[in-house]
Amino acid sequence: PGVKAVVTSKDFPIISGPLNFDNGSRVMAENMLATEKVLYKGHAIAAIAATDAHIAEEAIGLIDVQYDVLEPVLTVHDALKEGAPVLHEGLTTVFKVERFGKGEDTGIKNTNIASQIQFKRGDLDKGFKEADLVIEREFNTQTVHQGYIEPHSSTASWSYDGRLTVWTSTQGIFGIRDATAAILGIPSSQVKVVAMEIGGGFGGKTLTYLDPVVAQLSKKTGKPVKITMTRKEVFEGTGPTSGTYMRCKIGVDKNAHITTAELHLAFESGAFPGSPVGGGAMSGLGPYKIENILIDGFDVVCNKQKVAAYRAPGQPQAAFAVETVIDELAEKLGLDPLEFRMMNAAHEGDRAPSGVPHLKYGNEEVERVMKEHDHYNAPLEGPNRGRGVAVGYRLNGGGSGSAATINVNANGTINLLTGSMDIGGSRAAIAMQAAEVLGISSDDVNPLVVDTDSVGWTGTTGGSRITFDTGRAAINTAREVIKQMSDRAALIWEVQAEDVEFNDGVFVCTKNTDDRITFKELCAKLMDTGGPVTCSGIDKQGGVGAQLAGHIVDVEVDPETGKVDILRYTTF
Repeated sequence: PGVKAVVTSKDFPIISGPLNFDNGSRVMAENMLATEKVLYKGHAIAAIAATDAHIAEEAIGLIDVQYDVLEPVLTVHDALKEGAPVLHEGLTTVFKVERFGKGEDTGIKNTNIASQIQFKRGDLDKGFKEADLVIEREFNTQTVHQGYIEPHSSTASWSYDGRLTVWTSTQGIFGIRDATAAILGIPSSQVKVVAMEIGGGFGGKTLTYLDPVVAQLSKKTGKPVKITMTRKEVFEGTGPTSGTYMRCKIGVDKNAHITTAELHLAFESGAFPGSPVGGGAMSGLGPYKIENILIDGFDVVCNKQKVAAYRAPGQPQAAFAVETVIDELAEKLGLDPLEFRMMNAAHEGDRAPSGVPHLKYGNEEVERVMKEHDHYNAPLEGPNRGRGVAVGYRLNGGGSGSAATINVNANGTINLLTGSMDIGGSRAAIAMQAAEVLGISSDDVNPLVVDTDSVGWTGTTGGSRITFDTGRAAINTAREVIKQMSDRAALIWEVQAEDVEFNDGVFVCTKNTDDRITFKELCAKLMDTGGPVTCSGIDKQGGVGAQLAGHIVDVEVDPETGKVDILRYTTF
């Protein structure tokens, strides 16, 4: 009594036949509810809907599961050992030579290496022979969860007309809509996802864990159903960033110029393929001009949660390995670490690790400002204190696209509708951009994040793109508003639209400059000149090139405990 429905992976139509790793929705479905294998602690196997949480918990205890205990592989090292247990029978290593390419089947089957990405140019052996100093170091980093404050929570209502509404906290409503529809085997047009306020994400709320589950429970019960993860379930069942094993080897000549570099990256993807090793391979050596390079990145499955994005996915790990070796080379050469970086800085036209020529991204300029900054030149007093520097390169290849809609109100204000989740103040930033174009105060802009039925398709909030991409969508939309309202002013003055100019919030007739009307005044006349003004616009940049950040940090280390205190931190 009180138990209303039970859902297992068999309730997902997409799960049938052998697992196809090219089908992202199928992989997400298997990650959501286990099928033949439970692949990590926290891998859910069933979901129950009940009239209250206590009954649901009691019912869970009544489910009898028979497990055959298998030998696990818990780290990238375990997974790569000869004779290691294979997580997925038939998994084939795919060789990729570009970040977004589908890749080639290597023919290597029954492996824990899902894919290999490689960038190679020049003569590695020749480069190391020409080097007067070579340093090679190994690095291991641990799995780290994003630790957002709010746990995953989703509510679904499957109506009798076949339409599904989902209320969820996510970084991307359209991604959740499309994934949920694919897993449930229904058209995405039948799914509406409503954005809730988000208590942090950092990349970790870009995947779906609950939405198709609550949808099926709602369909079976005929009632809305809600699931909220506990903190324990979040840490055990949702995606952290990868644990890694990295090896970095760099050689320099007697003039302190880098002759060659080799970077080996093995990233844990968790139970299913999809680590951010490509991000690390693209970025780790990005700040440096190097003629001879070999970068190998391996996506390795192991018995942990499937990883998710976390703040420039894969890139901080690779930068950690490279920058540490760069510092040690500078020390051995007796050079200032920033001077050494500037001597080897990549510039516009030099080739990135991928082989693509760099656009201008201010590499040496940032490093020079760091070297001249007061922080870098201030004395560092006291025992057990140190100062470190590093630069981080990121190739921002996002640019998935955004849409915006503006509804003009009779009192001179506007409603600005977007589909971009606000996880850092982007509503205010986008409102300011629209207001500047329209010549009004940002206080007169009401920025709203709406559902998937109310705005054009918009990519996920991530990749530092929202103020740029969605901002440009709002700018394009505001310009269309001006165009339509210029037509209304022309109608009032009985002139052509091209005879109307708009500057600083005022429409002016060029044939008679005494004919002037403010944006706010014209808003009050819209219903008398043709009706309301509603405009939509889009923007799709396709990425804006590289970014570079510099860091100077002073720390103090307790020699007894190893505890590190940050004394001063400056970013550039």
